[in-house]
Amino acid sequence: MWNGFSLEKENMSRNKIRVAMVAPPFGDTGGPEIVVQNLVNELLSLDVDVTLFAPADWKTQAKLIPTLEQSIWNMSKLKSINPIIMRNLVVASQIEVLKYQDKFDIVHVHSQGNAYFVGKNLTIPCVLSLHNRFLEVVLEQLRTVGIYIVALSETQKGTSEVLAVIYNGVPTAEIRPSFKKGKYLMFVGRLADQKGADIAIRIALKAEKKLLIFGRVGKTDERKDYYQEKLKPYLNDENIIHMGDVSHEEIYDYLREAEALLFPIRRPEVCPLVVEEALACGTPVIGSRVNPLPEMLPNARTAFLSNDFDAMVEAAKNIDQFDRAECRQYAEENFDSSVMAKKYVELYKKIIRENKK
Repeated sequence: MWNGFSLEKENMSRNKIRVAMVAPPFGDTGGPEIVVQNLVNELLSLDVDVTLFAPADWKTQAKLIPTLEQSIWNMSKLKSINPIIMRNLVVASQIEVLKYQDKFDIVHVHSQGNAYFVGKNLTIPCVLSLHNRFLEVVLEQLRTVGIYIVALSETQKGTSEVLAVIYNGVPTAEIRPSFKKGKYLMFVGRLADQKGADIAIRIALKAEKKLLIFGRVGKTDERKDYYQEKLKPYLNDENIIHMGDVSHEEIYDYLREAEALLFPIRRPEVCPLVVEEALACGTPVIGSRVNPLPEMLPNARTAFLSNDFDAMVEAAKNIDQFDRAECRQYAEENFDSSVMAKKYVELYKKIIRENKK
């Protein structure tokens, strides 16, 4: 069954590209999952015949083939699930597409840890978007089963051979910007050493600005220790407020009212979505000069990047150096979902042509 209708009754136009989009099975609020949703919605607007393979509790405009009854993070007995059973659930969710592969022209997966299982058993082309850091030896194995690999930034690509580099995209048309000066600084992300929430706090305190912190404490001992030692002591200050974990729509509401997003990461990332979302809201970014930020944010009117703490503090004090309208324009031109989707469509066409020779 396919969203309640038999596959035989599904009217598939043969002049459309038929894409099977396989989502990670964990939930619909993580970075890769949001990118999948943005991509699916934009492909539909481009008249692509796209079907989403995802847990049954996902909400989507596309045809949905459930891969699990429930997203893993939403399972009531998650903490007690045996690791082997958990692994079985993850793999099963990813290989569900194999049952339907004759109905599609191409499969697009977003979980590099499970891509090999899918690619090895497909008779049609498979694209993998790399949402995490990778080992070259893993890419070599994926290439042996014909998987076409897409990096999400030039920084992530490095010297590796990939078919394309395509930035993540955000639906700027659905994100209302504000061009008025904001009311506070903002941090969004995992409350972990890598993301630098502690640096954001020190920037805000020295700049004498209010800071709203959005993010979960986490369940690992490392994350809990980081929160207790590096963050919690500052939360007694009335201007340093931990807002917890809120919906994506609420994040947009807060971002558009912020003076700037603080993004002082300590180590390289792949293609941070919140940076794009901030710019779409008209909100500039103040961050560290750590990859891929210099690649993504070269415009001084939309972002300030430095590894000098005092320089970041001065940027936080002097928000007028940024142009909020230019932030929005830069997001529309470089990070809109339509930009991402059009590049993937061209990639799909190229791969399908090559496989028909």
